[in-house]
Amino acid sequence: MKTYYSIVSIATKPQLNEKFNIGLLCFTPEKTYFHFSEAKFKIISKLLSLSASKLALAALNGMDNNINNDTVVKDNLFENNNKYEVTETYINYLSRYNNNLVQFSEATTIDLDISYDVFKVLFKKYIYSEELFEPIVKPKVNLFTSVRKKFKQSAEQYANVNFAVSNEIIPDLIVPVTVDVFGKNGAFVSGQSIDFSKSFSSLQSDISSYLYLVEHTEKVDDEAKCYVLGDEPIKEDKQQHDLWKVIRTSKLVEVVALDESEKIIDYMKEKGVAPIA
Repeated sequence: MKTYYSIVSIATKPQLNEKFNIGLLCFTPEKTYFHFSEAKFKIISKLLSLSASKLALAALNGMDNNINNDTVVKDNLFENNNKYEVTETYINYLSRYNNNLVQFSEATTIDLDISYDVFKVLFKKYIYSEELFEPIVKPKVNLFTSVRKKFKQSAEQYANVNFAVSNEIIPDLIVPVTVDVFGKNGAFVSGQSIDFSKSFSSLQSDISSYLYLVEHTEKVDDEAKCYVLGDEPIKEDKQQHDLWKVIRTSKLVEVVALDESEKIIDYMKEKGVAPIA
């Protein structure tokens, strides 16, 4: 089994190729580990503007939040045993963006079986030798993740799961769009789980991507049925809540709460929806 690692760095002066290693990402087909040094970030942030510092920290924390499929937080690092979607191809794609504030090195293979202890040794070697890993062990419970996983499992007999819809299926799509479920019963049926509690920028990206597909789907099939699976965010998160209200009242999609995900499955079953061959 191949183990890959990528060094995550912050570019303080991209034009001079000045950057500092801040985090480490290790992954196999079964596991993903990620950790960044808060202590080192405090030092590096002094070389950044306030806005750049906030942006970099948000990006690093976003990585933490995205590794959330039955994740366990242990020793202040994240291990994911459910195939978090990190691949060599994707990391190498990110590594080509050398002008970004947060940068990734190309995925490099190592001849080691990754574990907590191995990860910490690598982290101290490549990132920060003085890093202190506090002994924290606690489960990270995420209702959205567990419902999304169950939803896709239940939909497998009726639709394609984790399916990249291309212009071979929906004409005029410039780029493929990957959705949780996509099937057909004469008309197209799609469903996308969206976590409305995530950061506003990430939420905007998720919704824009799905609505891009929905709009093109309905241009070629006005009988298409398109679902958004997600819960109302707290009102204190005003931007997210306002966006949820817009989506909930949209005629393009039907919003279904997480605890009603079976409604989508029942529709596919009743209408004879099947995967696209």
